[in-house]
Amino acid sequence: MGKKIQEYQEKVSKNYFLLKRMGDLGITNEYIGYYYLVDIMDMLINEAKTYRSFSKELFPYLAKKYNKNQCTIERNIRNLRDKRWNRGLKNKLSKFWNNEKKPSCCKFIYLVKNFVLDDIS
Repeated sequence: MGKKIQEYQEKVSKNYFLLKRMGDLGITNEYIGYYYLVDIMDMLINEAKTYRSFSKELFPYLAKKYNKNQCTIERNIRNLRDKRWNRGLKNKLSKFWNNEKKPSCCKFIYLVKNFVLDDIS
């Protein structure tokens, strides 16, 4: 029983850091895409597995988990990006993205991941 509690505490502490860093970006739970993005960040950061294709691996996994269409998952993440982009998100991610255009959905996910991990390194 002690080992399970320790594993749970480690997971909670990792997720707390992740949620805090996403909050620093202004990404909050007011958007549905937030929950999908949190799951994706958790998988990208905490799992050792490398994902080669979001549309073939991550989005189908989340679609099954949440009983949604994978297009819905991607659309909700895009919506989050679109709504927050000109409200400070662009400036906070400028260290990783020098382009004036909005990044694609997948590039946006990697930008958020880089921002979250930037504080660690």
